[in-house]
Amino acid sequence: MELSRLLDELTLAANRVGIAVRMEAFDPHLSDARNPRGGLCTVLGRRVILVDANASLPDRIATVAAALARVDLESVFLPPIVRATIGAHARGARPRAAPPGEPVRLPTRHGKRGKASTLLPLARTKWRDS
Repeated sequence: MELSRLLDELTLAANRVGIAVRMEAFDPHLSDARNPRGGLCTVLGRRVILVDANASLPDRIATVAAALARVDLESVFLPPIVRATIGAHARGARPRAAPPGEPVRLPTRHGKRGKASTLLPLARTKWRDS
C-alpha cells in the first residue's frame, strides 16, 4: 500500500471513532525532524489528532498511528495493514488504566527465593488537599 493511502486509511479510521485529524503547520521551533510533535488531544471537549503538516509522510503516519493505538478500535473494521501499523506504534503508547477495583499485573520480578510476583488489588485511597 502506498504511504499516502495508508495515511488516508488511518485518517478514515480516526473519523469512524469520532476523532478528527487536523494537519497544521507547526512552529518550526516546536518540532524538528528528530523529534516530531503532535498526537491525540482534547480541544473544547472533542478528541482531535494534531499532526505537523511540515513533517515527512512517515512521521505523519507515525503520529496518527501512535494516537490511534491509545483508542479502542476493536469494533471498527480496519484493513490488516492499517491494524498492523497501529499495532507497531502501540509500544510507545501509554497503557490503558484498569477499571477501579480490578487487579493490576505488575512486572514480574524474581526475588531471592525465585518466586514471581502475582496480581495485586488496586489500592483505594481518598486524596484530600492539605
